[in-house]
Amino acid sequence: MTREDVALFCNVNTHTVLEWIHHFNERGIDGLIEKLRSGSPRRISVAQVEKQIIPLLNKPSCVGQVHWTAIKLHGYLTNQMGALVSYSTLLRYLHERGYCQRIPRPMPEPPDKKIWQQQREAFAIQMKNWLQDPNVELWFSDESGVEGDPRPRKRWVMKGSKPEIPYAGKHLRRNIIGAVCPGNGLLSAVIFAHCDTHIFQAFLDNLAAENPGKPNVRQIIILDNASWHKAKILNWYHFEPAYLPPYSPDFNPIERLWLRVKELFFADFFAKTAEELELRMIEALQHFYLNPQQVVSNCAISGNF
Repeated sequence: MTREDVALFCNVNTHTVLEWIHHFNERGIDGLIEKLRSGSPRRISVAQVEKQIIPLLNKPSCVGQVHWTAIKLHGYLTNQMGALVSYSTLLRYLHERGYCQRIPRPMPEPPDKKIWQQQREAFAIQMKNWLQDPNVELWFSDESGVEGDPRPRKRWVMKGSKPEIPYAGKHLRRNIIGAVCPGNGLLSAVIFAHCDTHIFQAFLDNLAAENPGKPNVRQIIILDNASWHKAKILNWYHFEPAYLPPYSPDFNPIERLWLRVKELFFADFFAKTAEELELRMIEALQHFYLNPQQVVSNCAISGNF
């Protein structure tokens, strides 16, 4: 085709076609990727962002706020500080500095924060020592509940429509007791209607049968401080129990696996009977049994614990 035909076909002028040819000859097909075009200069400098916006984001209480939304922050910057910045530019500033929206996770307030912080720091040091020891295999255990009525999730729908999701209101619930080894992706889990010392012992029986002891290897299982985890009648077999500091679910990587299980298999899932719920739970656990690399990915821990 001639340059004129190409220009007519692409609805551009011949000068643009000549530029395309020039860029293609210089860099190949990558030369045809359109570059970002500069717009009007930003009205707030990087220094102003660091001095005015970032401190407000990190400590909203300094101006009498509990939390910020982008709209609230933009309104405050405009009305109280006279900052000339558009809403879209403010969002761009926040994204460039790694800020994003997160829903805070409810955490119990420890009675003594100083002692609690010391306990967490001591546990983190112990974790680093275990991770650096080749003769230690770490396991993490926890329980999680799944309900038959679904938790609604956001979705794309036509504007003006009213999406619905069914629920029965039967308070149908089953519990998973599980343990994972982040180092190799092994998973062991059982499903029960509730949890107590005897049921937890049944879980330990199953865990030990599926994962026999290894010569010269300490298999340490880390748990929270639930009463049935500390019963004296428990038979731990070849596992050594270790306990998390109080109020420290963020130190237990199996929590992330439970979140992934619920995201993949129970988002908008509706169970009318206990059998339906249990079958879905079995399907979810089998998925991770057969894909240990996904367990490793979701439960990975590092030396900077």
